[in-house]
Amino acid sequence: MVGATLNNLLREYAVQGLLTGTILIVDDELPNLAVLASFLDGDYTVHEAGSGAEALEIAKTTPIDVVVCDQRMPGMTGVELLHNLRASGVDAPGIILTGYTDTPALIAAINDAQVFRFLRKPWQPEDVLTAVAAASNAVMYQRAAARLLNLLSDRTTELQRVVTELRSAQQSLLQLDRLVTTGRLAAGITHDLRNAMSSLVMVEYEVTGKLSDPELSETISVGLAGLRNLLESLETMNQYAKQKQLAMTMEYFDPARVVRDALTVMRMDLNFRARTVRADAPPETLPLVLGDRQKLVQVLVNLLRNAAQATRVDDHIWVKAEATADGQVRFSVEDDGPGIAAEVRDRLFEAFASTKNEQGVGMGLYMSRLIVENHKGELRCLERAGGGARFEITIPPAELGT
Repeated sequence: MVGATLNNLLREYAVQGLLTGTILIVDDELPNLAVLASFLDGDYTVHEAGSGAEALEIAKTTPIDVVVCDQRMPGMTGVELLHNLRASGVDAPGIILTGYTDTPALIAAINDAQVFRFLRKPWQPEDVLTAVAAASNAVMYQRAAARLLNLLSDRTTELQRVVTELRSAQQSLLQLDRLVTTGRLAAGITHDLRNAMSSLVMVEYEVTGKLSDPELSETISVGLAGLRNLLESLETMNQYAKQKQLAMTMEYFDPARVVRDALTVMRMDLNFRARTVRADAPPETLPLVLGDRQKLVQVLVNLLRNAAQATRVDDHIWVKAEATADGQVRFSVEDDGPGIAAEVRDRLFEAFASTKNEQGVGMGLYMSRLIVENHKGELRCLERAGGGARFEITIPPAELGT
């Protein structure tokens, strides 16, 4: 519907020339440039650059729709090039060609709205063509919205509503592609982590039974519990990016076990261990919950890790599971850190709304909210008397016998 509205407006106001059909490809290896150009120049006007500096010079005089660049280039990486292009006013979305070993750079790329997509090496020509076509479509929407904003700034309320829809559509397209990008990144890391886990499980099996030091044996088991939780989190993110829904493994369980399991995982976090932690989750006194216990553990681990990062050594963190007056099950995580500003709380559970600047992708609380909502519950961030932050998870108890 939004696409039809856009096309009608473009015809009504005779808006043309949104795309130039020009692609800039950047790679310091000439054979790679030749291969890229060979299957792109049939549909696009292709400009080639052997370095980031050369690409910036071309962009000064040449209108560009899409930039396709290698990540690892001497002098200026692909992410740095796209950042510099954006700073100079170039609105062309960027496609980065890279490998999963570039994880920090990929996280920076995901957090930079100018990066449209990354493609893993070795890429296939059809993958590049598909990505370029999608990027061209996205930049056309972006330019159309900007052009129409200038034309319609003094129009009626109805036209302003359409502009709002265009902005929303543009943001939705960007968020959707970034979500897919995050899922692909998670898939690559998950594959490598699963292989590493297989070896570590064998080590645990062979070693723990022979150790005379129970503390060392426990350390190995707790460490593997943390890795399993990380693996579950990555698989959950990848699953949602692919299917737009979460698969739930339903079972009856005591909510106190979620708290215990989350604290077990967090014991390997040195940051967390330097805090004063108070836990209150009396076993077998709470109503049973029907849901995916492991996913709820992921949520609680995420909240506890955020609390550890927001506090200092010897600060306090409280985690609790309790029954509310109306029979709901409530988990809570509190800390006496600096707290969260009201304007940040309003967008805290949106995708890519990281409060950690470049230290995070901004998916933790978003995925946590989805998991809680799949349990027909609610995740909230509340003001805490005396400062600090308080997060509450409220979910209904299991209806036994149904």
